Amino acid sequence: LRSGAKVGDLIFVTGALGGAAAGLKLLEEGFRYNSAEKLWRKNLLLKQLAPFPQVAAGSRIGGKNLATSMIDLSDGLSSDLAHICRESRSGARLFAEKIPLHKNLGALTNSFDESLKLALDGGEDFELLFTVSPKKISRLRREFVNFPFHKIGEITANAGIIELIAGADSRFLDARGFRHF
Repeated sequence: LRSGAKVGDLIFVTGALGGAAAGLKLLEEGFRYNSAEKLWRKNLLLKQLAPFPQVAAGSRIGGKNLATSMIDLSDGLSSDLAHICRESRSGARLFAEKIPLHKNLGALTNSFDESLKLALDGGEDFELLFTVSPKKISRLRREFVNFPFHKIGEITANAGIIELIAGADSRFLDARGFRHF
């Protein structure tokens, strides 16, 4: 459930983020997936056109009782983490340098900040965002030896506040991903 995150839990994501948002940006600029397209563009377009939801990983994480909360990243990291924080009556602290960015974002964007914005606010990556008690981290690592997951932050007691730490800077992160209503 989204409501199970506890203060002190660690925040994880599967895979890399921002690729689907970058693919959408390319589509909006008129690019189409075809054999003549550059490989980096094809990779980004495929993230948007043919996403691969992490259903098996979600079932396994849930089935092994490893996560305290979990959500798929369909609306964007900033929005989906806000859902967990709201439902769990908690806050979060994210570390910008720990957020895994899609390997081809640098070919499309001019800066780390632009790439990070796509990862934070772009949706449809269909990776998983989940929280884990520090007591279960060793089990998580044993169960998922060959599966990419990344620790990106921690749950805090500051209900409704998501803090983004980037180097020596800290700022509040607003939910800017997709809003249903």
